[in-house]
Amino acid sequence: MIKDIVDYMKKFNIYLTFFQLCLLLLPGAHLEADTKSDFTPVDRWYEVYLGGSKVGYVSDMMQKDGDVIKSRNEFVMQIKRAGQSIEITVEQETREELSGELIDFSSETKMAGIPMLKKGRVEGKELVVYEKQFITGKETRHPFDPEGAMSWGLRKKVLEKGFQEAGKTYELKVYSPDLGMKAPVKANINCLGKKMIQVGPEKILGYEVDMELQSTFGSLKTKSWFDKDCVALRTDMNMGGMNISMIQVPKKKAKKMDAEVQELLLSSVVSLNAAVPKGDKNIFIMETVKGDWSATLFEGTGQKVEKIDDKTVRVIVDQSPTKKKAVEEIDRKSFLLASVYLDTDDLLIQKLAKKGKGKAKTPKEIAKKLTKFVFRYMTNKNYGVGFATASEVARNKEGDCTEHSMLLAALGRALGIPTRVATGLVYADEFEGEKDVLVYHMWNQFYLDDEWVNLDAALGLVKCPADRITFTVDSMQEDTMDSVIPVMELINNLKVRVQIPE
Repeated sequence: MIKDIVDYMKKFNIYLTFFQLCLLLLPGAHLEADTKSDFTPVDRWYEVYLGGSKVGYVSDMMQKDGDVIKSRNEFVMQIKRAGQSIEITVEQETREELSGELIDFSSETKMAGIPMLKKGRVEGKELVVYEKQFITGKETRHPFDPEGAMSWGLRKKVLEKGFQEAGKTYELKVYSPDLGMKAPVKANINCLGKKMIQVGPEKILGYEVDMELQSTFGSLKTKSWFDKDCVALRTDMNMGGMNISMIQVPKKKAKKMDAEVQELLLSSVVSLNAAVPKGDKNIFIMETVKGDWSATLFEGTGQKVEKIDDKTVRVIVDQSPTKKKAVEEIDRKSFLLASVYLDTDDLLIQKLAKKGKGKAKTPKEIAKKLTKFVFRYMTNKNYGVGFATASEVARNKEGDCTEHSMLLAALGRALGIPTRVATGLVYADEFEGEKDVLVYHMWNQFYLDDEWVNLDAALGLVKCPADRITFTVDSMQEDTMDSVIPVMELINNLKVRVQIPE
């Protein structure tokens, strides 16, 4: 059934990223007005709520060791995915000069037990970053922007610039491991003055501050309240239509988890007006529920997007094999390289690629063979796996559409065929009791005969009908967050209908 292979784990990555960002931006030290940015140790705890349910906790600690400020943030979240309980943890540590300059950092995320490590250090004018997931790691170097800051550096800047005065605005440069470390992203701070807020059972006075992150994938916003000493009392945000809150509480209360874990499976389902006709061509009318249409959908081989009005677009999906298509010239390098997720230099990946290929000769024949091979090879199709690397999938043989896509893309590249992953919506005639819906999905595209061709290992399809809308395509060379966040935001602000031919 399709519910066994639809991907939701990437959405959880989004929550992790934004929680981490909030921790970086929330000044937590008790500081009197006359001491400005003098350092004081921090030990704060927060409950994390998704809707009205508690799903986790956050700790925020900072101490001085000589002339070095050491910070440690811990995030723990428990959710259900199709009935399976999954724990997600993030631990981040930074070391900074008393002046706020970054020395080094480390961040380890574990999703369903899968560790993902990212650490870095400043060397002169460069930031050296090392990433590792499962057994695969790589090191990259980027120009270091001294105006970019992390934990103590950001807190110091907020304290110096102020947060209590209504109308005060300014900009910060933020380094965040979960948003990529190539360069800092911009965060706009807007101070709104004193406001009464709800913290637990009581209302208290806090200083309201809006923060907007301007990154390569769009704008993300939070609303926070601080006490007079610049201690974060509460932070609210909306991610993909879900309200998320972090509320300051004592440590004992923060670590006490609810007995019932929150179920998040159906948050990325879009209802349709009718069944999607089987065939090579379909037309979808997509309309935003709130605001004007601002999303940028993929356009290329097999998909065309036409604007109808400020809120609506027409998506024409055409997989007709007889249709004459223009030759698409591409730079193949990025679609052939190994990466953290597509670790094609792994010996098992190379072995499986040869086995899956069999006696196939042409790239098109090989692609079909590999797709069917991955479909059969993945014997345990379930939601309980995090965003795993291809080599890990090869060893464990389990996961959903994400894991199928990682393995298939890596096998193709190991045999010299350009591959990429596509994310978007695919049709399901029935999903968790709902009929005729589009659900979030990931599949592959192989570059064959001068065009990109859809292949779906999770569904075992070597020829995909016009039953899917492509939102983004990704070479998987960079941080996967860039393509996922706008997808999830759009899905939860969307109405779609099938244009039935007369």
